[in-house]
Amino acid sequence: MLTFKEVLSLKTDILDKYKVKYVRHKDNRKQYRELIKDRAELLKYQADQSKNVFEKCDYIASFVGIEQSRAVFIGMFKVDGIKENSCGYEYVLNEVDGFDDFKERLVIDWGKSAITWHQWVDSNPKNIVELLPKGYLGEFPGLLDFTLEYTELKKLGENLSANREWYLQLSSINGIYLILDKVTGNQYIGSAYGKEGIWQRWSEYSKTGHGGNELLKDLCLIDSQYYKNFQFTILQSLPSNLSNKDVIAVENLYKKKLGTKVFGLNKN
Repeated sequence: MLTFKEVLSLKTDILDKYKVKYVRHKDNRKQYRELIKDRAELLKYQADQSKNVFEKCDYIASFVGIEQSRAVFIGMFKVDGIKENSCGYEYVLNEVDGFDDFKERLVIDWGKSAITWHQWVDSNPKNIVELLPKGYLGEFPGLLDFTLEYTELKKLGENLSANREWYLQLSSINGIYLILDKVTGNQYIGSAYGKEGIWQRWSEYSKTGHGGNELLKDLCLIDSQYYKNFQFTILQSLPSNLSNKDVIAVENLYKKKLGTKVFGLNKN
């Protein structure tokens, strides 16, 4: 079985010249998709440590822990500096070019010592167990158990084959969905009852950002990048044999319950 150490040696001569550590970040409260959602926050978390864990270390190969003992590669970083502060140590970590083909795709088996979250590469080969498809969002959590940032929705639309389960689930049901403006807290309620269900409607948002909805469109006219503030979720799935009229009736009930006509982003 191919190891990460072998792949690293094929890509670069870093191992021949420098000391390199594996780092495995893991938050049991969050799934893989949640952990990598805010890369800047994750990298800041990586740079701030209570102990001098990267002492005598020149580079780190950084991973995010997922189910069982597996971990997904998120980048190679050069340790360019360190300073002590009241909370411990702050490292200057600069990402190394040349690993984009593996980022958020290459999966290793961390092994039994999962509690040891930083280890020397030289003495731990780490078997590669999977190469995820490009654009992979993570496992589908369930129709009512997720939120999608706009950037994730766009990623989904551009990589349907890599996220087949997401597409199959979202295109198989009709339902009521909610779009949250994360800047103002305003909400938009919509419904989907087309041939490809929820996905048929959401695919329009993935392409345009506003999906043609008048008030969402107005926000995007003021700021062409405003759609990046939108978050998508499903409120209720509905039977496929329900008439369009009945689906719209359920949609209107949600608008009334949440007040999205008076205070939100629904115009009608």
